[in-house]
Amino acid sequence: MIAATTAIRVSSLVLGLVAGVVAVYLARSVPPRMELESRSRPNWWWGAAVIVGGCFGWVAAPSDAQLVPAFAAFGAVTLALALIDLDHQLIPNRVLFPGLGIAGGLLVLGSLLAGEGSGLLRGVLGSVLYFLVLLLVGLLARGGFGMGDVKLALLLGLFLGFVGWDALGVGAILAVVLGGVASVLLLVARRSRKSKFAYGPFLVVGAWIALAWGTQIADWYLRRG
Repeated sequence: MIAATTAIRVSSLVLGLVAGVVAVYLARSVPPRMELESRSRPNWWWGAAVIVGGCFGWVAAPSDAQLVPAFAAFGAVTLALALIDLDHQLIPNRVLFPGLGIAGGLLVLGSLLAGEGSGLLRGVLGSVLYFLVLLLVGLLARGGFGMGDVKLALLLGLFLGFVGWDALGVGAILAVVLGGVASVLLLVARRSRKSKFAYGPFLVVGAWIALAWGTQIADWYLRRG
């Protein structure tokens, strides 16, 4: 049992590193919008992104080997979108929707092979719920919250819901907390309400943490067990 778990983690680590490489390629292939200039990133920054992909593969490794490819694809797409959003304040549909199709398709296949039909149904419900919540936030914010972030919720909610309702709740709350703290710091540093702010990376980081430790965080907060 221990050997099997270790093998899954190692394979997830390797695929996570590959996912990081794919993410960097996708991020660097997206040209900036005309009104924005792409930030010049040092080479170490992109190398760090690959390492981050590997770390995600290790800490968020699923319990079933059949699900490893799906989580690796999720890591690649979400990391790429976070990098793109940092550079361009944009979550492009041409990366998001194909990524959703590939990661979602692998999750469906892996779920069927692993006998996780109930988790897959929960993931679909989580995807819709997270999307609707962020859509409401986007409508209320009146331009202060991008529709790209709303659409990103479809992918994040799918995997968070698959893992469990605890993961979905923790991921959403962490995104709000992390994004809120960062926006306040940015406002203080630049002293301008018009500073552009990329919220997508905080949605991704919140989801990653929740996928790895969502149940433990919920248990600690709710004093369960």
